[in-house]
Amino acid sequence: MIKPLIIRNKFNYDDNIMIRFLQAFFYPLLSAFLLAAGISNEVFSFGFPFAGLISLVPLYISLSQAKSFKTAGFRVSLVFGLVHILSSFWLANFGDYAIFTLGASAAAYFVAGFVFGQILYIPFFFSNKKANVLKEAAGLRPFASVLRILLFTSVWTFHEWFKSIGFLAYPWGTLIMTAYKWHFLTQIVSLTGTWGISFLFSMFSAVCGEGIYLLARYSRGTGAFAVPYARSYAYTAAACIILFCCSVCYGFYEVGKERTPVKTMDTILVQHNVDSWVTDNSKSVEIAIDLTRKAAKESKDKADLVVWSESILTYLLPDTYTLLEFFPEKSPLLPEIRKTGIPFLFGAPYTVSIEKLQFANSAVLLNPDATEADYYSKIQLVPFAEYVPYSDREWMRNFMQKIAGFSSGWIPGTRYTIFTIPIKAGGTVSFSAPICFEDAFPEVCKKLFQAGSEVFINLTNDSWSKTDSAEYQHFVIASYRALEYRTTLVRCTNSGMTAVVDPSGRILWSLPLFARDSGQVSIPIYEREMTVYAMLGDWLPITAAIFVALTYIAFFIRKKLKPTSF
Repeated sequence: MIKPLIIRNKFNYDDNIMIRFLQAFFYPLLSAFLLAAGISNEVFSFGFPFAGLISLVPLYISLSQAKSFKTAGFRVSLVFGLVHILSSFWLANFGDYAIFTLGASAAAYFVAGFVFGQILYIPFFFSNKKANVLKEAAGLRPFASVLRILLFTSVWTFHEWFKSIGFLAYPWGTLIMTAYKWHFLTQIVSLTGTWGISFLFSMFSAVCGEGIYLLARYSRGTGAFAVPYARSYAYTAAACIILFCCSVCYGFYEVGKERTPVKTMDTILVQHNVDSWVTDNSKSVEIAIDLTRKAAKESKDKADLVVWSESILTYLLPDTYTLLEFFPEKSPLLPEIRKTGIPFLFGAPYTVSIEKLQFANSAVLLNPDATEADYYSKIQLVPFAEYVPYSDREWMRNFMQKIAGFSSGWIPGTRYTIFTIPIKAGGTVSFSAPICFEDAFPEVCKKLFQAGSEVFINLTNDSWSKTDSAEYQHFVIASYRALEYRTTLVRCTNSGMTAVVDPSGRILWSLPLFARDSGQVSIPIYEREMTVYAMLGDWLPITAAIFVALTYIAFFIRKKLKPTSF
């Protein structure tokens, strides 16, 4: 009698160790790998949506079995940090700034994960109390599973919004990026912003995770499938399916909707593909001029605009403007512009205050006669790479010089510039020029759209990343701006992805990555459409945050009044 009992107890002990290992490490690791696999990577260029759809299921199960807030925090911390490293590993190629772009950011995500993990754990903490387990088994808490699902979904949606706003914003590594290939689903961003994708995908994972959680309880004989309890879960799962079906139906409508451009703008896009860390600036400009000539020669019609990438010119404007009469020596820029008789838009540093040594990362438009028309300075700067807070203070300059070998950066722009050029077909086109990762920020593009932009023309230099996945990821997150505002998005980059995207997210034209090429493309301009998202902005994550806050307040008030109650 004793020996079999000893064997059985040993087996149970080992089994419990394995279960605890799965809950503590394997499930969070699995969630991190699934989410990273869903985002554009070196294997799946435009991502793997199904991986993103189920990526949070293991994390949900792991949280449901956590024994403390600290434990839950560490598990979510593992997911946040690993997803960032696995999906944004190419940040290590950002030269001397890698200590901040990858090192400091990864550390920040581990810390943020620990905080959000504890917020995510609150409904599980209450549900795992013995008294509440018994109540659920007896059918006295029929809506507990509904609350767990909705709270998990709302917190995750808020998290993806929160990490995408403000000075430290970085809207990469999200469920949003995994959905790109499902065009019939992503059309909802014109109603909800990209946060609708976060909500749908995290809700699906929560529904699946809750189902597994309930089955586990049922298998342990806790009676978790009491009729009222099972019914409320079934209704929630059905609501999730209905939301997906409605989103897909709306997507079919938007994709199939006939859109006729009100005008077109023939534009030469140049992808000069040079390593901006080591290539001489004159060489870059010479290559761009040759590619511009190539595109113009291949086209029958004269272009309305020539676009070059971000930071292609390193000479400060307007201070060194006259030097461009002779630079580069082989084909001076200003005479070349006059010769073509076409406006040029390109990236260059611009002097804000020479006395204070303040300069901005800018897009400059030159008229056909090579005079300056206007400029736009990048507003959303890369923290601690393009912009160093308090860089006007000596202590900060000394600190940054010691840590990273630099002590200052760009000054953020303050003006939402709208450029206007005439087109040969008659009339004018008004466009904006968000710079680099600004096309990943809905708020920046929203203000440009509200200022009167008819088309977004993004100038980007991601050549430093040296990886296809970095180029695809940037394109994917940027492409949603076309859907949100139902406008055309044009991207002109150093190395990729140079493309034209229509208001339903379809790629109309593109150049291959890391290829030295150019082309003249007729860019369709559509009548400006004031979408729900353009009018209401980030209503969904804000609503989710209010729901979470009010529910948690109610939890704690009720707990204080009735310590054994939910």
